Formats: sequence, C-alpha cells, structure tokens
Amino acid sequence: MLQLHTVHEVGLFGLLIAKIRMHGELTERDVIAIRDAPYSLVDYQRNHRITNFRKVPRSVHVLTSGLACLSIVASDGRRQITRLLLPGDFCNAFDAQPLASLEGIDILVPSRMAAIPDNAFRQISGSVSMQHALFAMVIDAAASARSVIASLGRGDARGRVAFLLCDLAQRMTARGLLSTPGDPLPLRQDHIADATGLTSVHVNRMLAQLRQEGLVSGGGTIVQIADVTGLRVAAGLQHC
Repeated sequence: MLQLHTVHEVGLFGLLIAKIRMHGELTERDVIAIRDAPYSLVDYQRNHRITNFRKVPRSVHVLTSGLACLSIVASDGRRQITRLLLPGDFCNAFDAQPLASLEGIDILVPSRMAAIPDNAFRQISGSVSMQHALFAMVIDAAASARSVIASLGRGDARGRVAFLLCDLAQRMTARGLLSTPGDPLPLRQDHIADATGLTSVHVNRMLAQLRQEGLVSGGGTIVQIADVTGLRVAAGLQHC
C-alpha cells in the first residue's frame, strides 16, 4: 500500500491534510478538526467497482491507502479512466455519488477508504480557511481535467502515455508518495491503456519505445521514469 511518513505524525488523515495544505493555509484548529474527525474504515479488494456508497450512507469518502480511479464504462463495456485517485484524495466529496451504473470508482490495488459522516465533514469545512483551500482544490482538479482532455485530444499515443506517467509521478512526488520521480509507478499496462484510450498492445509498444529512448526504465510490469525532462517533452506540454 502507498504510504507517507506524515501519516504517523497526524494520524489517518495525514495524507488528506498534506493535500489540502498544497492548496491553502490551514489553521491549527483546522488540522485538529480533520485529525479528530469520526470515521468508518472500509477495505476494498482489487478490481472491485463502486457505483454508490450505500454501505456507509451520507458520508464523504477519503482514500487512505492503495490506488483507485474514477471511470466511465462505455456501452460496449470498455472502460475510460478519467482520474486516478491517490491516498489523500476525496472519492465523492464534490460530485456526490456517481450518476449511473456506467460511472463509478474502480479499485486498482487493495485499498482502504475512510468514510467521514456528512454532518461531521460540514463542520470540518465550515471555517473560512478550509473553504478557501477546498475551493482551490476544485479549481485545480478542473484545470487538471482540461490538461488530460488536451492530452487525449491532441496527443499521439506516445505523448498520451508520456503525459500520464509524468502527471502521476508529479502528483505522487508532490504529496510525498514517491521519494523521487524515478521510483516505480503503481500502474499496470491495462491501467495505462484505460487512461489513455489505447489498447494494451499499443501501450506495450509505446513503453518499449520510451525505454529505447531512455525516457523510462524497468522491466516487465515495472515502469520508472528515467528522464523527467525528456518525458515532459514527449508529453507535449511544458510541465505536467
């Protein structure tokens, strides 16, 4: 499971606190309120799909370990990953519940979520500082979504894969989930395929090409970034 040292310093919600602090200043009262929030833990196995959270109703879910994704399943059964969820990410805070059975959350590796009762979360988010930080998180998520759309809409296969790897490494490194961008990334080939709209065979070819170019390394299912600058250029964006 993905871990972060600050988890042990501020409790189960250390990753959430670290992410919110990336978007705004929190008061000591804010941190205490998050740290001491009531919650229920729910464990999920790999390949589990969540289309609602009725088992723990009226709660805000936070991923505390593992890896998951938001996804939409097309009418032909193919999955499009729209957002990878890392520890510390809200799973349903701002978009309530998935709207239909075709939309949901997929668990990519064994994962754990903490469900904070809705009334408790409203109290936690009631301060001005928390509201500013959460609003900044929403803006950042929207900007990130636009970057993904640009990558999928204008990038070739090589660029799409490069962008996904670059973006994930940046998010994980910023949050302390990777020591360096060169650490192994927790993605399988089918995850990359479903996030980029490519087939697994095509992803395999693109990873082989990126390895030949010296931009990524690792054998088998292991993917590591070997050249951050070069991969950013391959992604077709100035930064990711």
